[in-house]
Amino acid sequence: MKLKLATRGSKLALIQANIVKTALEKNGAQVELIIVSTKGDRDQKSPINSIGGRGLFVKEIEQYLLDGRADIAVHSGKDLPYELESGLMIAGTPKAVDSRDLLIIRKGITEIKLIGTGSPRRIAECKRFYPDAEYESIRGNVDTRLSKLRSGEYDAIILAKAGLDRLSADLSDFDVVPFDVNEFIPSACQGIIAVECRVDDTETAALLHSISDKETERRFKAERYMFSLLKADCSVPLGVHCEIIGDEYTVAAMYQNKKMTKSGTDYITLCNEIKSELLR
Repeated sequence: MKLKLATRGSKLALIQANIVKTALEKNGAQVELIIVSTKGDRDQKSPINSIGGRGLFVKEIEQYLLDGRADIAVHSGKDLPYELESGLMIAGTPKAVDSRDLLIIRKGITEIKLIGTGSPRRIAECKRFYPDAEYESIRGNVDTRLSKLRSGEYDAIILAKAGLDRLSADLSDFDVVPFDVNEFIPSACQGIIAVECRVDDTETAALLHSISDKETERRFKAERYMFSLLKADCSVPLGVHCEIIGDEYTVAAMYQNKKMTKSGTDYITLCNEIKSELLR
């Protein structure tokens, strides 16, 4: 099978695309990468909220699937909007990596006064730990953000551990504080690579399913379901995380500074109960 894989062109996006490419090639496919420039890639200065919010790094890539220029697309799970374009689905979820957020601090800082992040979720969570700090939007890829931190533009920034790990980023010249997922709830599907294809392309969907990690797939479905129920855009503080042990799901969600955690064997029931409590 010959497949055209659409991806963003950032260093991290290409690493994730090549993880999928390698897995598919081990299963006998031939994969060609197609680089797509998204609106979020072209505008590296404006706050995310002001130029389109969630889906900003996804919609133009999805168009490649819809018009047949690509067969599959690779996304960071946390970048997905709560609703995919009609006719598309996520059929592959390779093994996830660490979903935590990290606070990365310049060496020598004794009092954190300015934190670089434009995420309402991260600001809302971080204020509980650093209530006196100010928060300022920061854009750019991981290397750019770390460079801004080194140059003194910020005292600290918040980044996803997943991206840093995949990039093998050198953080030796920073102090690093990992946030526990139960205290600082991550973005839904953070640390998960999501591989998208057309719903009617059953052969490709089956191939993507064959490279999926079953536990990652279960977590992805639960977190996506919770996220889709709340239908929040990136202007609203929203975090979702699911831990799975055996048949039991523990779903935690933060919405508009309210938090709720429930455990049970049916994630659909849990998520609907959490939604009712959060929107009450």
